[in-house]
Amino acid sequence: MLRRSTGCTRVENPLAKPVAVRQDRRGWPISGVIRAGVSMSGFDFVFALFSLLLGLSIAEILGGFAGMMKLHARERAGHPTGVRTGRLVPLLAILVVLNQLSFWMTAYSIRDTLPFTYLTLFGTLVVVGGYYLFSVLVFPDSIELWPDFDAYYDQHNRFILAGMFVLNIAGAVVGGIYSDHKLTAAQKAVHDGPIGDFAALAVFGGLILLLVLIFAKGRRLNAVLLALLIAMNLGAAMLVVVAGI
Repeated sequence: MLRRSTGCTRVENPLAKPVAVRQDRRGWPISGVIRAGVSMSGFDFVFALFSLLLGLSIAEILGGFAGMMKLHARERAGHPTGVRTGRLVPLLAILVVLNQLSFWMTAYSIRDTLPFTYLTLFGTLVVVGGYYLFSVLVFPDSIELWPDFDAYYDQHNRFILAGMFVLNIAGAVVGGIYSDHKLTAAQKAVHDGPIGDFAALAVFGGLILLLVLIFAKGRRLNAVLLALLIAMNLGAAMLVVVAGI
């Protein structure tokens, strides 16, 4: 069907079905743009900003690992760099990436109930922008200024870890508010069983360990706590995948 309006030709699809626009409890639309019977939720709009900053954050950390691998390659080739990379910075980098992925899972789980508002955009900018800032700070920019990565870690770890702790608490609160808790019978059985309890223990235990790590002294203790947090993040993620919740 063709209709002419103000000198322009508009093509309408007669097969397109209208889609109801869902609203939250305040009357804000949850579904946004509707085209040819396909609705876009508020999460789809927020995802554009989220994915951009998250991609940049992960790229920063991957770039740091690439630079570290180049340093090790020069050492193996017989060209001393005078740089000691240690274990603390790489462990912290892995933890930051896993933490970002956990936040992504939380955001995805509330995609159908997250309203598209200015507050949502601002909160996304604060959280993902914070992760980008932490990612930039994980690896030193100049190996001339920081030839010892462990010394660099000593100067930046508390800011990064404290920021991650705050963002984790914020993510848990937002996830609890907007979670619709719609589980199938099988998922509910797993959620209420030992696997669900262990996953919850891993999450809350991880928060406690993260808080302890913020105030931990000694590089060996920091390395042990970082390794435990990485293991707990991976374990919790595997349980979520296996349980399907």
